[in-house]
Order: sequence, then structure tokens, then C-alpha cells
Amino acid sequence: MTGHHETGCLICGAPVVYTEPARRRCAVCGKVFKADAVCERGHFVCDACHAAGLPGYIRKMAASAEGDPIRLLETVFRQDGVHMHGPEHHAILPCALLVAYKNCGGDIDLAKAIPVALERGGKVPGGTCGYWGVCGAAAGAGIYASIVTGATPLTDAVWTAPQKLAAECISAIAALGGVRCCKRTSFTAAIRAAEWTREITGIALPASRPVCSLYPKNRECLGAACPYFPIK
Repeated sequence: MTGHHETGCLICGAPVVYTEPARRRCAVCGKVFKADAVCERGHFVCDACHAAGLPGYIRKMAASAEGDPIRLLETVFRQDGVHMHGPEHHAILPCALLVAYKNCGGDIDLAKAIPVALERGGKVPGGTCGYWGVCGAAAGAGIYASIVTGATPLTDAVWTAPQKLAAECISAIAALGGVRCCKRTSFTAAIRAAEWTREITGIALPASRPVCSLYPKNRECLGAACPYFPIK
């Protein structure tokens, strides 16, 4: 599998199209899945193979002393094997927020929290922005909030906390318009999550204003309509 960031197929680079769900064989692992995304040449890559290198990128990020979640995201996004779009972003975001939270003084054990974020984020499939009405970046922010607050389906005091953050992220993401861009939505959710962290926990995360450097690799880039597009 190639290591490019481009929007297209990870096997051949052809544009990916969305179709009626059908059983498809992953071009990498050979397993068969019910899927609705395939490239114009018929290649399908499952979510697990799409995110195959993720644990290694996250371990490297977790060793960083950086407290700015935007800079942490940018570091991971520049790694070979992290693609322009894909379900791996649903786990990258909560992990970046957890690392930033810890490095800014938050009381959390990353050795326990990161595996939980990876496991939960890995359950959010690709395409949820269009098919569920829930962008995976917003779900990732909710995962972060759940871990930080210790929320479960039965924790009365904090049950609403991750839902409120996820809802605020969805609103902010939707306000920017589409189509999909996993970088734009991740940055937007991280900025709102940093604000939420300060409001709820008192921990200040210094979220800088991102300037996208990957837009040339995104066929669907909104250009100047994106708030992170570099102004010439």
C-alpha cells in the first residue's frame, strides 16, 4: 500500500466513489466486507488496513511534550501513511487532545487512556459525516471528553459532557460547509475541544490557528472558503 496523502485510492490513486453497499474484498488484507466506497478501478481498502500504521504514529506523538493539539495533529498528518482522508482520523483526534491535556497539566494516565481512545475511535467507520450525520471528528472529540470526565452510560454527573462537546463540534463543522475534509474537520473539532477543556476542567490548551499545508493533495479542497486555507 502506498504512503501518499492524496484523496484517491490507496492502491492506484484513482478517485474513490460511493455506491450502494456491496460485499467487497480488501485489496490489502484480502478479507471481505460490506462496503460502499470503492475506487473507479474497483479497488477497496478496509478501514483496518487504511489505519494500519496508526498505533506507531500515536506512540510517537504520546512521547511529545507539546501541549498544542493543533501542532500535535499537524505532526501526525505529515507522517507518511497518514492519508488525506480516512477513518484513522477518528482516533488521531482524541489521542492528540489527550496528549495535549496531559502535557498542559491534566491528571490522566496516557498509558491507559490512549489505548481506549484508539479502540473507541477505531469503531467509528469512514463516511459517517455523510451517512450518519455525525462527523468522525466530532465523535473523536466526544471520545476525548468521555475519557477525561470518566463518563459512562450511567455516570449521572458527567453523562452530558461528551455529548455537549460532540454537538458543538458538529455544529461548528457543519457551519463551514462541505464536502468532506478530514483535516478541516479535525482542526475545527480540536479548536472547540480546547475551549471546552478550559471551560470544564480549567486546563488551558493553547490551540494555535492552523494553516493547512496539505490542500494541494485534496481534490475536494474548498480553497479560500476554508478558514485554514493559506492566504496568499
